[in-house]
Amino acid sequence: MNRSIHTGASRRSFLRAVSGLAASTAIPQHGLPLVTSLAGMAALASQSSHAATTSGYKALVCLYMNGGSDSHNWVIPTDASGYAEYARARGELAWAADRLQGITVAGQASGRNFGMPAELAPLRSWYEAGQVAILANVGPLVRPITKAEYSAGINVPAKLFSHNDQSSTWQSLAPEGAPSGWGGRMGDILMSANAQPVFTAVSASGNAVFLSGSSVSQYQVDQEGPVSANGMTSASVFGSSAAGKALRQAYAATGSDRLQAEYARVMQRGLSANATLQAALSRVNVPAIPSTAIAQINATHTTLDRLSLARQLRMVLQIIAANQALGMRRQVFMVQMGGFDTHANQMRDQPIQMAQVAQSINYFMSALNGLGLQNNVTLFTASDFGRTLLSNGDGSDHGWGSHHFVAGGAVRGGAMYGQFPTTTLGTSHDIGSGRLLPTMAVSQMAGSMAAWMGLNTSEQMQVLPSLANFSGQPAFMRI
Repeated sequence: MNRSIHTGASRRSFLRAVSGLAASTAIPQHGLPLVTSLAGMAALASQSSHAATTSGYKALVCLYMNGGSDSHNWVIPTDASGYAEYARARGELAWAADRLQGITVAGQASGRNFGMPAELAPLRSWYEAGQVAILANVGPLVRPITKAEYSAGINVPAKLFSHNDQSSTWQSLAPEGAPSGWGGRMGDILMSANAQPVFTAVSASGNAVFLSGSSVSQYQVDQEGPVSANGMTSASVFGSSAAGKALRQAYAATGSDRLQAEYARVMQRGLSANATLQAALSRVNVPAIPSTAIAQINATHTTLDRLSLARQLRMVLQIIAANQALGMRRQVFMVQMGGFDTHANQMRDQPIQMAQVAQSINYFMSALNGLGLQNNVTLFTASDFGRTLLSNGDGSDHGWGSHHFVAGGAVRGGAMYGQFPTTTLGTSHDIGSGRLLPTMAVSQMAGSMAAWMGLNTSEQMQVLPSLANFSGQPAFMRI
């Protein structure tokens, strides 16, 4: 009996791997060959014979910065030669050396030192405490690529430097129009471990391809909780006091029309999920967002507890804290912040953006630690693309590779992973105006987090079809 269960699990795992790799041949933008690479076949041969490991509770949170964050100014070389090269390349976009706070460096060449602007001090503190890591020069890649190959158009990802397409590629590994994202594809595999599969993939910031899957449907909340159906509980809708009751009756009916019946079924499922979540949230208590003063782009000030990003993260915290009440083992979340398309006014706006992100993450991490959930949750940053080292006179233009942060108690923090490039123009990583040729693929970064979430090798390739083209993954997670 046990042998038959083991064999069945092995067969399902194998079929998932084959279907994932086979599916990649039907997606030209991945650039995968019709016959899978030797690396992919080797991974199939050495795959685990069981499905995803889903013991305990784990959650992955994507903090997406819309517009393309200029990460050249988030992590900066501070050794004498490195800073001189950085300042020369950036010109008026360079941060003054006396505004940088040094960080402990591991994983980079001897003699290289780095720092972060004072506005990122809360994030730097978590880095120094070993709960934040820096991922250097990450970007969408089909496979490892050289500058010469880029110039020849070999293995170049589709539609580089386009906001819509690169936002989609970061989230799904394919340009705009992709049917699913790698967060949603993870959800497809992991949702069966949850008592309430509807809460597997949750967005606190509207619809996102990152959370779309084949089986899993992203569940959307706003900053206050479940999104209710408009009009159902209103005393008056367009002047009618009877409209609310009519809507409730319509949603409760099945009807003889198949379209009407399906619509009613979907609405009933949504209303039921809302009620379930609302009841679970009423029983949890997470720390309030502090009313720390924080600047806004429009030259006014607000407080952190009014900031959209912090409020989104608090809602995510509430759902995470309700994981036992909901019977959840694996969840994927997304929050977003806009304003990072800094073609102009970069040195005015960027310090404010940095402070908002750092203070929001600081609240989130502090609350997780207070709840004892720091080892169960990993947050990572993402954005459309990096930007040019070269100034356009008032800001920076669209780039490619960028530096990102990953935070949580399961992170091997206080270290920098990947190859931090020389921050100057004309290098082997500069494909023009200081646009960085990535040296770490999004799929490699994602693969490390997928492994932490419990996906085995074949399942990782199902979620990340191009992963087979890379020889390894950065070991920034404790697995």
